Amino acid sequence: MKAVHFFLLFATLPAFADDWPQWRGPLRNGIVPGSVDLPETLNDENAPVKLWETTEEIPSDHYGGHGSVAVTGGRVFLSLVWHRDEPTETRRIDGDVLSKLDYRGTGSLTKEIVDKMETDRENLSRRLRGEALDKWAQDWVDANIDEKTKLSLGGWIIGRFKKGPTAIPLSVYETLNTVSKQVFSSQAEVEAWVNAQNFEPPIRDQIIAAIPNTMKVADDVVMCLDASSGAERWRFKAPGFPSGRASSSTPAVFDGKVYAALSEKLYCLDAEKGTIIWESPLSGKKGPASSPLVIEGKVYLLQNSLTAWEAANGKELWKNADVKGSNSSPVAWKQLIIANSQGQVVATDRETGKTIWSVPGGGDATPAVVEDTLVVTSTLDGKNLIAYDLSDTGAKERWSYGFLAQRYSASPIVHEGYVYHLCSDRHLCLDLETGSVKWERQAQSSISSPLLADGKLLVYENRGGFVSLLRAGSDSYEIVGKAKVGALYCASPALVGKTIYLRTAKSVAAYQFQ
Repeated sequence: MKAVHFFLLFATLPAFADDWPQWRGPLRNGIVPGSVDLPETLNDENAPVKLWETTEEIPSDHYGGHGSVAVTGGRVFLSLVWHRDEPTETRRIDGDVLSKLDYRGTGSLTKEIVDKMETDRENLSRRLRGEALDKWAQDWVDANIDEKTKLSLGGWIIGRFKKGPTAIPLSVYETLNTVSKQVFSSQAEVEAWVNAQNFEPPIRDQIIAAIPNTMKVADDVVMCLDASSGAERWRFKAPGFPSGRASSSTPAVFDGKVYAALSEKLYCLDAEKGTIIWESPLSGKKGPASSPLVIEGKVYLLQNSLTAWEAANGKELWKNADVKGSNSSPVAWKQLIIANSQGQVVATDRETGKTIWSVPGGGDATPAVVEDTLVVTSTLDGKNLIAYDLSDTGAKERWSYGFLAQRYSASPIVHEGYVYHLCSDRHLCLDLETGSVKWERQAQSSISSPLLADGKLLVYENRGGFVSLLRAGSDSYEIVGKAKVGALYCASPALVGKTIYLRTAKSVAAYQFQ
């Protein structure tokens, strides 16, 4: 009976028990409840059949984020900040321009290493080319950059060496950053500013060419599609703020209402008609990636701080500034809301917003709670997966496991005595009780969070190009098979019955397992 308190929290779930009404599914843990009949093996002969794909382009990434779909009551819901470019007389040298110019912050690199990197790049022999240059650059990185920094900056450093003297000097980026928030009134004004900096002519030409004659504008959009055909049932649209690909929240659908966190507002819509019931301003980061948690008449969301609203009318109830961030999504346990923050996991009283306890953790992934066990993915060195025993007085570490990766973004799955982490370029399974490794394999899975159904793990690989099935509940690593789907690799799939609903780079699609 230990799990009774957990399932009572979801008494407000709709009657569609097999639906996927929110981020991470009906129980917010990535697990499909009940009986699902997935194939024992997956190959070309029994690959999932595409049922439908939307024909209108639905943007993603910088123009539409990476939010996932919710599926309930025979309908598919997607919320996104829908960006577009419009002509403008004004000009900006903003983050998008710097990205086009291959700008990357030097992060943890010391000044001495940065200076050495630039000096060695500028003095590269013109005779060093091709494979010889590739080897020299890799050797330089291996000799001067630590393993953790290599994951985030190694490729960029090698790319700068390959460009040699033609790479934009870091000092130029520093100058451009001083005007990243400035709006120039015209093309002539921005060119006059660039010319006044006395950059080398080739560098000047690169900068001018990277400055667009358009500006990004955006609408807050919620779409409702027919789950059997993909036909659009309704679309809600309101003026929004261009918040970029960070806007990657997944809507929550409960009691006939859709709750969607978009660029500057949290919306509550009628799920049948798409009409607005209420809206409430977001006071934190523009366009959070955190997905709403709706439970017992309240909505919880990270938007720089953990915030609670009345689900009925949108009245803001409290904020907890101890919980920082806008990417991780909160979960519930008893009377607590638990969320990943910066460097820690924080438990907050659901009614008052008061911090009850905090323990080491932190990052973008959503915590997993099963009965009285909490498992979190963390960015802490040496503690990238942590299991905690929960009690009314706090959380006590059971075990931790460390590994080196560029990203720790995917949410873990906890099921029948195992912990699964299918992310960070690895597939990893640990014993829930002891933390001992059952299997660990290199794999091309990076950001998307997996799901579990019918004793099998469903996960994207090769940047969403394929969906793979892995056998769960085994001490050995077993791939059941894989199929090509072309999913948006940063979004996560939803499974209802034998149908997988997913987002692609330009659409929403549905595939049915045979």
